[in-house]
Amino acid sequence: MREGAPTPGAVEVPLYSDVWTTGEVTTGLGPYQFFNAVPTLHGRGIVRAAVVLRLELQIDFNSPDPDKTEPGVYHGGRLVDELAALASLLTGAPFRSGGLSRRFEPSDDPRGRPVAWDPRPEPTLPVSLYGIVLPTCGGDHSLIPLEQLRTYPNIDARNAIAVIRAARLYQDALWAAESEPNLAWIMLVSAVEAAANRWQASNDEPLQCLRSAKPHLAEYLDSINVEGLAERIAAEFADVTRPTRRFVEFLLAHLPSPPSRRPEEWRQIAWEDAEMRRALRVIYGHRSRALHDGIPFPAPMCRPVMHSAGKGVASERPSFTRASEMRGTWLAKDVPMFLHMFEYIARHAVVSWWQALPAA
Repeated sequence: MREGAPTPGAVEVPLYSDVWTTGEVTTGLGPYQFFNAVPTLHGRGIVRAAVVLRLELQIDFNSPDPDKTEPGVYHGGRLVDELAALASLLTGAPFRSGGLSRRFEPSDDPRGRPVAWDPRPEPTLPVSLYGIVLPTCGGDHSLIPLEQLRTYPNIDARNAIAVIRAARLYQDALWAAESEPNLAWIMLVSAVEAAANRWQASNDEPLQCLRSAKPHLAEYLDSINVEGLAERIAAEFADVTRPTRRFVEFLLAHLPSPPSRRPEEWRQIAWEDAEMRRALRVIYGHRSRALHDGIPFPAPMCRPVMHSAGKGVASERPSFTRASEMRGTWLAKDVPMFLHMFEYIARHAVVSWWQALPAA
């Protein structure tokens, strides 16, 4: 569109959500316009067409090489899914694309033609009757943060692919959180990892990775005082320790400020570097066990949050020394925060990284 390419027309697609949207962005985003549909009926689990996305068609996509496997820019969805995911990441609201609802042809009615041949079903959002897992993802959400989309075409293509893959995982996490919080945990950690792997694409020094991922083991190896032992073990386990280090260091480098509204101090998580580093290592360890051993995230980290009686703000972490649930037992140190706090940290970190990306 910037280059003045001819357009074969435009389409409109509803973006579904259960939140109340404010504002709209209809200028400044090139071929994209986000119209606020103002759904009067909304609330947790009440999914309506909250936004109408109008997009001008500008690009002829190149055909891939049929003789080799190449993921390319694949992220599991179409262009409208990409835009819905970026909208979720920027606003913190769950958005999902519906099917095409209107098409504009250059030689046809300027008001467009309604269509219903797209087989995509309207999305649903299951919620629990026993409380809310992600309280911050409901309520009011402004569409004004979508203005950051204007920077997306300027960044390096490899960075852009990492942003959209992180956004797609984040979007899926929001839709799974209330019904399958364990899956939401897995997808949120993976969303951060998609950005972290691009942020620190070079191979990290193995001993540095060991000190970051397994500090107690590194200290023990240093205490043995055998020349070259720590380096040898670090090199042997680099494939294990390197992903942990990237995940932790990415979040610490892009860690947002604490939320403006917080519960009583004894319900808060520690924001200091050492404590946050330890908490993030624990979370990454839970994700690894969930993927490789089939052990879900601890039940206390997946349950609906409790609100403090005095401030009316959701607790940031479980408040116990030990808990037993569903025939499992966990100590407080192994359940560092609730899902809604990690969602806050993960989303702001990925958006902050995106904002800092240089133009290609």
